[in-house]
Amino acid sequence: MEVHHHPHVEKKGFKEYFLEFLMIFLAVTMGFFAENIREAITDTKKESQYMVLLEQDLKKDTAALHYSIRRLNTDFSSEDSIISLFAENRLGERDDSTLSLLFITSGLSVDIAFNDRAATQLKNSDAMRLIRHKDVVANILQYWNNQIRINQIHDRFENQRLQHHQVAYRTFNWYREYYINAEGSSNAVLHSHPKTIVNPANLNEFVNIVADLYNTGKNQYMPYLEEQLQLANKLIGLIKKEYDLPVETNED
Repeated sequence: MEVHHHPHVEKKGFKEYFLEFLMIFLAVTMGFFAENIREAITDTKKESQYMVLLEQDLKKDTAALHYSIRRLNTDFSSEDSIISLFAENRLGERDDSTLSLLFITSGLSVDIAFNDRAATQLKNSDAMRLIRHKDVVANILQYWNNQIRINQIHDRFENQRLQHHQVAYRTFNWYREYYINAEGSSNAVLHSHPKTIVNPANLNEFVNIVADLYNTGKNQYMPYLEEQLQLANKLIGLIKKEYDLPVETNED
């Protein structure tokens, strides 16, 4: 009968086990750090992309805000003239063309649509957490909150403006001004000169609405539009500074 001898296996000592454990621990730890570094690089890249997109939106917003402010200033100029002329009983001193232009431009629409490509992505994807600079976060939140308030004031202003037009349609001849600005209008209407005020009994109501529009525009709408413009420019500057974006220079 053959006798099988089991090979002698030398038992590992504590040192060998510790070295194996240490190698495994280091491998896992290095993998963990590598994954964190990869995520950090990805997050930083995403953050920069969001900021570039936000800066582009803000630039478009500033152009829209400048336009809205100009429109509102046109309203103010006409409204101020109408109120002063009415209060001094001097509307009759102005010719029909001048009066018609004043009445129409006292109720211009002042709309603004904010660009929200970056805002939508930042809000919907929980990407605000990626923004490391707290001052940028604070100004973004203030900018968004201001937008809500501006939209609320716009709705109130627009309701007043619609009242302005409803009374104006019963008080003035505006058909010529609207008609001649449309393509293909008749020359006969272009050279006509209809009387502007056809229902003087409504003038007091109309001027009251004009004064209400003036008040809302001066005390609420314009201050928020100007503040929003300042915030947009401030945010653009912060983004350029914190994310090392190129600064545009004005060339003569």
